[in-house]
Amino acid sequence: MRSSGVLLNVSSLYSDFGIGGFGSELNDLADFICQGDLRWWQVLPITTIGKGNSPYSGVSAFAGNYLYIDPIKLLEKGYINQQECDDAKYHGSPYTVDYAAVSVLKKRVLKCAFQTIAKTNAAILIQYLADNRSWLLDYSLFMVLTDMHEGKPWYEWPDEYKSPKRGLISKLLSDLDVEIGYYVCEQFLFAQQWAEGKEMLNKRGIGVIGDMPIYVSRNSADVWANPELFLLDADLNPTKVAGVPPDYFAKDGQLWGNPIYNYSVMKKDKYSWFVARIGRMLQLYDKLRIDHFRAFDRYWSVPFEAETAREGEWVNGVGIDLFNVIKEKFPNADIIAEDLGIIDDGVTTLRRKAGFPGMRVMQFSLGGSINSVHSPHMYERDSVVYTGTHDNDTTYSWLMSLSHDEMAKISDYIGEFGDIEGGENSKHIWSVIRILMISAADTVIIPFQDLVGWGTDTRMNTPGVAEGNWVVRITQDSMRAVRLDKLRRYNYISGRVEGAPY
Repeated sequence: MRSSGVLLNVSSLYSDFGIGGFGSELNDLADFICQGDLRWWQVLPITTIGKGNSPYSGVSAFAGNYLYIDPIKLLEKGYINQQECDDAKYHGSPYTVDYAAVSVLKKRVLKCAFQTIAKTNAAILIQYLADNRSWLLDYSLFMVLTDMHEGKPWYEWPDEYKSPKRGLISKLLSDLDVEIGYYVCEQFLFAQQWAEGKEMLNKRGIGVIGDMPIYVSRNSADVWANPELFLLDADLNPTKVAGVPPDYFAKDGQLWGNPIYNYSVMKKDKYSWFVARIGRMLQLYDKLRIDHFRAFDRYWSVPFEAETAREGEWVNGVGIDLFNVIKEKFPNADIIAEDLGIIDDGVTTLRRKAGFPGMRVMQFSLGGSINSVHSPHMYERDSVVYTGTHDNDTTYSWLMSLSHDEMAKISDYIGEFGDIEGGENSKHIWSVIRILMISAADTVIIPFQDLVGWGTDTRMNTPGVAEGNWVVRITQDSMRAVRLDKLRRYNYISGRVEGAPY
């Protein structure tokens, strides 16, 4: 079925609490999506964030981001009082996320909620822990130990805490039950609010496309609790780390630093950790995008001591073996393979064997031949296509950065000439959106920034740059500015909705 959607992270939604979340802003977003005849809302990972506030380097592959928990919903359920709710409000800029400030405000209000629940209904937390013990106990204990060690990464803790030995867990469970209970409560509240929000979206015909980073952070509960699943030495240091070679985004490549999976060990129990992770993601989302899919065919392996990703090499990945197990466990899983970057026949073959649609990005269409796979006239039906992703600049800034010859090529292609203007009425940007809409691709996703014609100052992420990412927020005014009439008309003329667009 042909459809379209918007890419807009939860953090970017407007609210009174300094960051988007699971409050009334979800209802407003649902109104916006329905009024534009869209079908999908795509988000970045809603799991924990880590270094640089990146949702792609979280401290857990399973736990949700507590910053998205809405204080007003806590108030409505009687978990906090009005003053505690008001104290959680943020009075800074509505255009960017101040993660440090928001973290303090949310932690404070969540501790109030925990105190209430622990007194009035502790059994519900005990049950939630029992239902999610496979990952939640590790996460909660990891976070308590992180607090005990003043935020230091686990590999800088004293040796007795560097791996969750059974004796250690038993001792800490009895000594730190309240502290552990807080993190169980945090995840319970996240799950409760997200389930309610997602149910509302689904009832209105809106599906959520989620995102799963292929790797996990070195400083994560996952590596700490399961060191045997990663390529670590006897001292628990990585032997090899992940990255990508020099490419469109970075001349020295990108040195991500994530530990690489020990697939030979994983295979012994039929990839149970990875299968559990996929299962968790399929609970959170209706459709799952797996980031950096190419690494399942071959991945870029960099020595741990290397200064740049240039020193890496290609190594064969796990291949179809993992996905055969996943498809056996989840036969109806709706998965998108992010097959961007340096793609060869091996990646394409693996994706097709797995039966996953791939991704295409209009901003990559200028590379070489007019018949690039990223040119809209070359899109395959099962492709999920974008003007740009969260890693790209906005379409307005991309157009402004093109050379004279490149712009002439794009102008001929989209049939739009003259000076480039930004804003919600930009003819060039809407022509780019239109040509994606009328392509053969079944699914078109447009970043919100392109729907309002914003510039590079609203870019979500610049790969290889450590600071200033993930902070963009929208306002109610910017949501009202979107030309929903154009969205409806383009969806109609491209067969993505039925009925008249007026």
